[in-house]
Amino acid sequence: MIGAAVVALSLAAKAPPSPGQFLAVDAHRRRVTVTLIASYDGTNGGFNFDGYSRELMWTVPRGWTVRVTCRNRGPLRHSCAVVSGAGSSRPAFRGAATPQPEVGLEAGRTATFTFRAGTTGVYRFASLVPGQELARMWDVLKITSGGKPSVVDLRAK
Repeated sequence: MIGAAVVALSLAAKAPPSPGQFLAVDAHRRRVTVTLIASYDGTNGGFNFDGYSRELMWTVPRGWTVRVTCRNRGPLRHSCAVVSGAGSSRPAFRGAATPQPEVGLEAGRTATFTFRAGTTGVYRFASLVPGQELARMWDVLKITSGGKPSVVDLRAK
């Protein structure tokens, strides 16, 4: 019994992965690759991207090309899309969602999509499978007029 409690405590205390490992930047080509792993772990009941739930802020300069790799690591269907506003079921940019985002990817599946960050503003990476955005399965995407691509843990600010 004591061994199980120690294991449970060590799992609960496990720090989330470094958000930087999910971002690759090609400044010469003005391209960024974002990896979103849906249901990375049990954080927020599995409704998370990369082990975070509404805690990451991705920043991309306007005009850059964004390639997103969306992997579903969990047992439920999940999707990845860029949306503006809470509860929006339409991608904010042409091509900014996995196929059939309201149906989602089956467990173990991966899909990619690419879009141009054409308008400055604050958006979200969200799962559009019904109920999942309400379960806080989203992170912030900020498109800026300049600067460098980055990803930060908002809890660290």
